[in-house]
Amino acid sequence: MIKLVPYTDEHSIYLKQWVKNFSPAQLMEWGGPSFHYPLTDRQLTNYITASYEVPQKVHIFTVFSQTTDSPIGHISLGKLNLQHQSARIGKVLLAPEARKNGYTPLLLKKILSYAFNTLQLHKVSLGVFDTNIRARHIYEKFGFIQEGYFRDHVNVDNAYWGMYEMSILEHEWRAMSLNHE
Repeated sequence: MIKLVPYTDEHSIYLKQWVKNFSPAQLMEWGGPSFHYPLTDRQLTNYITASYEVPQKVHIFTVFSQTTDSPIGHISLGKLNLQHQSARIGKVLLAPEARKNGYTPLLLKKILSYAFNTLQLHKVSLGVFDTNIRARHIYEKFGFIQEGYFRDHVNVDNAYWGMYEMSILEHEWRAMSLNHE
């Protein structure tokens, strides 16, 4: 099992450790265009500062293993709009030692439960680059529906990447969550 712990400045050391060997392409795949290679303390400070705004528009979490009580990942729920009851999942990252251990479905279950049960949202969206086929399949398996495709959305290492826009609605998640118990 895992738990989501609100991200603090003290958690930056984990993020920096997990991405220290990333290429510019890997940093883009994880952080999207909001982070620039190499990841710096200033970028992380700006990132967490956004979570202190009122009204809060981003919820940032460090993911901890409940078994070992050690950090194993990171996720954010941003672009929070309470009027329209929507938000966007972003910056999904697992520590290298936690990858390919079945944590992604648990992470999605936790963040979607937080979005739909705690924040009482109606819709949660995300973007996934067309280079990240594995992630796209996981999101589809979890009930996310493709809403669109942005061609040549970003230029990474002189190659254009497209991005799939996906979302899940509360009632779809509730129906799907019965299959993921």
